[in-house]
Amino acid sequence: MKNFNKAAFALAFTGILMFSGKMNGQFLGGMRLKSDEEGPKGQFMIYGSLDYSKTNTPSGSNSSVSSAPVGVGYFVNNNDVIGVNYAYAQNVENKNVVYKQNEAGFWYSPSVTLGKYFALIAQVDAHYVWGQQISETTSSMQDFNGYRLRAYPLVALFLGGGWALKFKFAELSMLQTKTKQDGWTKTYVAGINGSTFGVGVSKNIDFRKKSQ
Repeated sequence: MKNFNKAAFALAFTGILMFSGKMNGQFLGGMRLKSDEEGPKGQFMIYGSLDYSKTNTPSGSNSSVSSAPVGVGYFVNNNDVIGVNYAYAQNVENKNVVYKQNEAGFWYSPSVTLGKYFALIAQVDAHYVWGQQISETTSSMQDFNGYRLRAYPLVALFLGGGWALKFKFAELSMLQTKTKQDGWTKTYVAGINGSTFGVGVSKNIDFRKKSQ
């Protein structure tokens, strides 16, 4: 029942995040561009991010940096993007790899503009996950796979020329993985802390021919 409640909460939060984005943007003075206004409709976007996380233990602390994720998307209108992305993470302890993870899947991102230089963005990822980790029983690497559902807000700063900086400051996610030895394991992340902060960069590209 506890896991069910967490999953239900995650789905409810995702729905609230997606459907309240427009209202929150309007409260902050934002707006969604109309289809007949000049905007990125029909353009492609490529992006990447650098996330930092730190874990404290009784014997010390470990930190890691990962690219999570990189992707490409398409503007179906002036405000909404759909696409595919990929992420990789690796943890090393005493020069030994103890964990490495790949994830790939689909993402969807609606947005509202906040003036000329800023935008409020929500993003939802649905990923297939696979990798290897140290077994607690055999001390050897074992394969795992599973899935991740994740929703998070971002603030974009437009730099001109299609470039933008994007700041992620919170997250709600569920990661569920399975190994042959240990079965299913669920991990939840919710809130604002060092592990949910990230900075990324994106570039909009228009492959359409310019009218003379």
